[in-house]
Amino acid sequence: MSVLLLTSAGHAPGVTALGVALAVTWPEPVLLVDADRQPDQSVLAGYLQGADPGGRGLGGLLQAHRERRPLASCLDEMAVSLGEEGHDFLPGFSHPGMVSLFGPAWTELADALEAAGRTVLVDAGGIGPDGLPAALVTACSGLVVVTGSRLVDLAALRLYLPLVVAAAGEERVGLVVVGPGRPYGSGEIGHRFGVPVWAKVAWRPAEAAVFAAGEPAPRRLLGSGYVEDVRRLGEVLAERTQGRRRLLGGGVGRRS
Repeated sequence: MSVLLLTSAGHAPGVTALGVALAVTWPEPVLLVDADRQPDQSVLAGYLQGADPGGRGLGGLLQAHRERRPLASCLDEMAVSLGEEGHDFLPGFSHPGMVSLFGPAWTELADALEAAGRTVLVDAGGIGPDGLPAALVTACSGLVVVTGSRLVDLAALRLYLPLVVAAAGEERVGLVVVGPGRPYGSGEIGHRFGVPVWAKVAWRPAEAAVFAAGEPAPRRLLGSGYVEDVRRLGEVLAERTQGRRRLLGGGVGRRS
């Protein structure tokens, strides 16, 4: 199945909210992975209302890696439910010190995610000075860079977007603009950076906060503009990844 990476260049324009919203509205089994290297446990504390992972997550996978247990066989047992069968969440790092220790495990994790048998959405957090974990970039079918439309958002995008385009290739990278027209439009942004805008997401802080922080859901949340935009993004991503699978199935490989 497909691995999709979600990241941002700065100013937290809603990557976590978007990842959770995509996962809970995805029409098929899906695994959401918290791979943010600046851990904050926001999904456990927010959308999952303070759930105790009980040792599950990337910390558990790191222990399995050290014990030479295949991560692919441990993946499901290290996930927690998002509330619907087949829709699960792999918690992130439970301590900042784990991030550097995880270095040798990224490649095996990426291989396990590719073999997961369902769509995998990876919240990679911010891009950072060294880009994103190379193994995750190699494994992904699409890399979504989430940005706002303010000048401060675009200044950060200018700094970090070239890193992921160079690593993933132009054909796998697309922008999602949160709050287009505040003040710059998505067309302007796509033209300025030479990267296609795969979707626009309405500026709806109250609706996004349901997924980002576990705030009470407003009435008719699932029919709201925010959720409709998220569903449209899901359709775009599914279409792109299906096309990429057909391409790879035709004999064009990514790895030597």
